[in-house]
Amino acid sequence: MIQFTEADVARLWPCPDPYSDKYSRGVVGVDTGSVTYPGAGVLSVLGALYSGAGFIRYAGPDSVRAAIVSQAPSVTFGRGRVQAWLVGSGWDVHDGTERMQAALAARVPLVVDAGALQRLPSTLPTGSLLTPHIGELARLLGADVAQVSADPGAHALQAAQRWNVSVLVKGHNQYVARPDGEVAQAVGGPAWTAQAGSGDVLAGIAASVLASGCDGYTAGLLAASIQAMTATRHPGPYPPDALARFLPEVIGSLVA
Repeated sequence: MIQFTEADVARLWPCPDPYSDKYSRGVVGVDTGSVTYPGAGVLSVLGALYSGAGFIRYAGPDSVRAAIVSQAPSVTFGRGRVQAWLVGSGWDVHDGTERMQAALAARVPLVVDAGALQRLPSTLPTGSLLTPHIGELARLLGADVAQVSADPGAHALQAAQRWNVSVLVKGHNQYVARPDGEVAQAVGGPAWTAQAGSGDVLAGIAASVLASGCDGYTAGLLAASIQAMTATRHPGPYPPDALARFLPEVIGSLVA
């Protein structure tokens, strides 16, 4: 088991250079949210935006777009060329098949979260990342929740090898596994982040890092670690949208 550190985050975080533009920094496609859960669409976009995505294309429901514009006016709407897709956060129980197929058609890595985990195809694009919490991971593997809770890293590895992609299992202690057998624990943070919406922001961060050119394993570790580090540096019951706005400060100080 590898323990990821703050030094690892500083060393691996993707930073722009003088020749970077909004496209080379990473274009993220986001298909999240629903009529039932519009906030998940907003939160996932904020995670991608405040962690450094160069360009965000939102392709979720029209009903969510006004809320996104009010919080993130730089986001564009509609599908187009992207380097990574984020799917699943805040999908309704009836959502899935068409939205998943549209993302897969782009043939780029995916961050697969929440509702999209119920629509997993047998094969995912190379470099993709699954982001289940303990209960979702247990359902994916047909395992008992208590067993998964007792050893999340080992069960994340089982899922990684079954789908041949990296897997981030969310929780107080977060682990990322990749199919070759490597498992690492992300930098830990305070329990304040155990709040509805934190996972949506986390998925957005991971998608931003993935679009920058990192593989799914690195994206999962960086995303989980930077969110925890941000919560550590800003302790207290900040809601996930407020905490997301501190990401640039923490990232900037870390890589300076």
